[in-house]
Amino acid sequence: MQSDKPAAPAEAPVPVDPVRTRILRGAAKVFGERGYGATSVEAILEAAQVSRRTFYRSFRSKEDVLRTLFDNSVQMLVRAVRTQREADDTRKSRAELAAAGVDAYIQVHAKAGALARVLLLEQFAPDSPLVEQRDKAMATFARLISKASTRPGGSSPDPILVSAVVAAINQVCISMANEYPEGGWDIDRAKRAILRILVALDESSDPAHWLS
Repeated sequence: MQSDKPAAPAEAPVPVDPVRTRILRGAAKVFGERGYGATSVEAILEAAQVSRRTFYRSFRSKEDVLRTLFDNSVQMLVRAVRTQREADDTRKSRAELAAAGVDAYIQVHAKAGALARVLLLEQFAPDSPLVEQRDKAMATFARLISKASTRPGGSSPDPILVSAVVAAINQVCISMANEYPEGGWDIDRAKRAILRILVALDESSDPAHWLS
């Protein structure tokens, strides 16, 4: 029997602002080449080919641009992991799902090139403008990892352990970004390192026997 209830309207896509996009692309290029600290608003204006007035109609400051690039990066990472994990998830083992999610996560970083290094390092810099965004991002990834590592009917892993795993994964990415500052990471090496970190969430790896 067909329901008379009208279907919920689809959400309208957010329109793309071409000027804002041009500014972000210009800033990404200059940040990647010079680093965040050495980049001025003037350099962004030149790279984006926009006037100062146009810039300030879209962004409040250089810090605002950095925050937007960071937020966009996090959204891309989350979307890539979720999309990969949801693809044929009924036909994949937990190990296969984990490997697919990790691969998607690393690929986004590796393809971001020099900008990835800037964003990864800047989030932990003294007086970083990314502190709030960084904490939200790490909380988001902690929830994703906790959900993915909880077996049906089982208990969730210790939040302290999950936070440590998120921090360790972030450190793998920072190490890769330092070793390959222009991008093109060693995907397999980074993937192995992160998967070994995720093993810590497996109950069978509990180190209680070490302490007995």
